[in-house]
Formats: sequence, C-alpha cells, structure tokens
Amino acid sequence: MMQNRQQKLRAVRATVEFGSVCALALVVCAILDRGALEPRVMAASTPSFSADVAPILQKNCLACHSSSIHRSGLILESYSGLMKGGRHGQPILPHDAKGSRIIQMLEGDVDPQMPAEAAPLPASDIEVIKAWINAGAEGPVASEAMPPMVTLSIPDIQPVVAVVSPVTSAKFSPDGKVLAVGGYREVRLIDPASGNVLATLSGHANYVRSIAFSPDGKWLAAAGGSPQLNGEIRIWDLQSHQLLKTMQGHKDCIYSIAWSPDGKLLASGSYDRMVKLWDVATGRELFNLQDHIDAVFAVAFSPDGKRLASASQDRTVKIWNVATGRRLYTLSDALDGLNGIAYSPFGDRVAAAGYDKTIYIWQLGEDDGHLVQSLIADEESLLALAWSPDGKTIVTASADGSIRFRDAKLDLVSVIDNQADWVEALDISPDGKWLAAGRYNGTLSLYDLKTYKDLGGPRRVFDSRQPHDTKEGKVTASR
Repeated sequence: MMQNRQQKLRAVRATVEFGSVCALALVVCAILDRGALEPRVMAASTPSFSADVAPILQKNCLACHSSSIHRSGLILESYSGLMKGGRHGQPILPHDAKGSRIIQMLEGDVDPQMPAEAAPLPASDIEVIKAWINAGAEGPVASEAMPPMVTLSIPDIQPVVAVVSPVTSAKFSPDGKVLAVGGYREVRLIDPASGNVLATLSGHANYVRSIAFSPDGKWLAAAGGSPQLNGEIRIWDLQSHQLLKTMQGHKDCIYSIAWSPDGKLLASGSYDRMVKLWDVATGRELFNLQDHIDAVFAVAFSPDGKRLASASQDRTVKIWNVATGRRLYTLSDALDGLNGIAYSPFGDRVAAAGYDKTIYIWQLGEDDGHLVQSLIADEESLLALAWSPDGKTIVTASADGSIRFRDAKLDLVSVIDNQADWVEALDISPDGKWLAAGRYNGTLSLYDLKTYKDLGGPRRVFDSRQPHDTKEGKVTASR
C-alpha cells in the first residue's frame, strides 16, 4: 500500500515531466519543419541538415538531449549543439561517418545503442545521416537558416466535467491580515478572519506554485509558468491590485520563490534545475546559480538575507552566498528528493523534508554544515514543511493524509488526521496563531494552532470550471 501511494505521488511529478517533453517536441518540430519549406541550394543527392537530418534528431533524440534534459551533456536542439558534442567528445567527424560516434551508437557498435530504450533507427534514416556526414556535415546555409526558438502558444484544453483548481500555494502577508492563495492561473486574496475574498489576481500562465510578499507588505510576487517553456514571476501592487511587472528567464516552471528580508531581491527555484536571483526594482536577473542536477523545489533566504538555501530533487540542500552568487557548501544526507525547506528564526539551522518521509535539520557554519537531527516522520512522503516564527514548532504535511506538529527536537506534539486530499501548501501566520493548509482537491483550511481546530471548516477557494453543451451537442467548458 505504501509503495502504491509513493508511486501515485511520483506520478504527479511525472505529469509535469511528460508535459515538458511534449511541449519541447512541439516547439522544436515547428522550428525544424520550417527548414524543410525553405529553398535548398545543396545538390539533391546531398542531405541537408535542416530538411533531412534535423527532423530525424527531433523525432528520436530530443527526449534525452534537450537544453533541459541533456544526458551526457549533449544538446541536439541546433546544429551548433550537435557539433559541440558532450562529455564523450564530438559525435560528428566531418567526411568520416564510420568514425563518428553518433553513427557508432546508432548502429550499436558502441554501447549503449541509441535511441535509448527505443527501437533502433530505420536503416534509411541512418543512411541519411551518414551521407550528410560524408559530404562534410555542413550546417544550414543562408537560405536554410533556422529561426531562434520562440515560445508557442499552448491550447487551452477545456474540461468535459466540472473541475476545481488545486490549491498550489498559500502565504500570509507580513501583518497577517491577508492570505494569498494560488491556483490555476490566478491568486485569491482572502481575509483570514472572515474568509471573504478581497481580490482576484488573474492572468498567470499556469498554476501559481509559489507566493511571496514583500517585507513591507505592499507587493506580492506570484510564480509559476508553463512546463518546459518558461518560468514566470508576476509582481502585483496590493493596494491597487495592478500588475507591476513580469519577470521571465527560467526554461521551465518555477516551484518556489522567496523575497529577501531587505526587500531588494527575489530568489526562484525551477524545474529547469536553476536557482536565480532577481533585482526586484529593475526586474533584472543578477545571478543564475547552476549546481543542482535535478529540479529545484524550494528556496529560502536566511533571516539576515546573506545566504540562500535551495532544496532539490537531487537529494541535496545547497547554501549560497547571496552577494556573490557563489555556492558555499552542499548538505547531502537525504535519501530522496527534497521539496520543502525552512530556516530557523535565528538562521543557525535549516530544515528540509521530502520523498524519503524524513525531516532533516542541519546546523549551519561559515564553510560547512552538519546534520544534527533527522527523523522518519511519517508513513509516506512529506509534501510540505513550515517552521513557526518563534522556532518552537515544525509542521509537515504527508501523503498519508495527515498534518503533524513537532517541537524543535522533532518530538510529536499533535496530529490532524484524515485530510480530504494531499496538503501541498502550508504557511503559518506571522503571529503564530493560524496555520493555512491548501489541498489538492481545491479546499483550504485555517487551523487554530492552540486547539488544532479548523476555523470555519474546509472552504472552496476557486470557482469550478463548468462544462456546457454547445449547439452541436458536444460537451465543452468555460471559465
């Protein structure tokens, strides 16, 4: 049973990966196919890279050799990427198809045979690549120049049954008077005392997976983006509810953002394995922190703003110098991916949790950190983690349908069982009185942290998208 639930959890993450590969295929197919429509100046007997070779690579190789999934360091999205090669050197030797590594791997003379975990390429396709290499492996000529990669629009696929957005993020304002809740393409601002909706901030590209308030409470940053296409951070004025700016730079959706204590910087962690630091005033990217080897699911600033912690699917927490963008050290005790992270109020410790059901707490030093506590804290994967402002309570939500409260030594204090669905969004109010818990089924609860009672019961945050019959009798849906 535990194994089946674990597989279910991984399936949610796999959906994003599958969407990522499909979106990439659409993008590259449009680019490469344009080359086939251009006039060809090469001899008819000589294969063209744009018209003949690139479509073969696009169809069979990009699932493993793209800018986001570059196995062996090889990226085949362009002629220059192909010729540059990867960790095994150049795959193409012009005028020598037999000696070219790409042919040796396609024909199975060098292990592993490519494409990996798929049927071998047809002999006719391999012969095309051979002929192109033996002719000199020339790139696109002027009339065949391929345009730069552009973002394509994604069809708005309407539901055929009523659906409600999951609650994908939740965050209290610094004064605790506003609770921002993120879902599909919008953020709802809620009065936590009454439950009334104060405003709706709409127009986001996809799910709003993370929310951060500026320290002065005047602005709100909401992050998400479209899988495999781009990450998006939108900054809103909370007084006028107007969009101030949109920042883009990641090549995949953003899972976590954090606002620096001085209000000048934003940090973002993305499925593209990157951590970025942004100048809020200008919207300019300051640093691209490249050291994780898998998706980054959580980022957090230290209370003094001098350091940044990032947690990843690669099972590590990395500590960064904010002023220089330099990685200081890596904490690598976890046995599986990490999706939640939080600093202690004093900044001397950091806690993280994830798929291995374990809470880790590290003591942080100047040049290194060491594990001081760890606990297998639940029966299934941990989905979210929060550390109370007073440092006395650590809260986790689990795939087993529970929310657990522990003290700073990780001793169990209380449990709220039988959640209606996975709780993937947790936040504690600045005064430490309330816990916001957002669920995958679209409901939100506010718990009293003294009594652990649900204040007002689970409430539905977002409007459901209802299908309706058209004149032709087909089922469609509208917002």
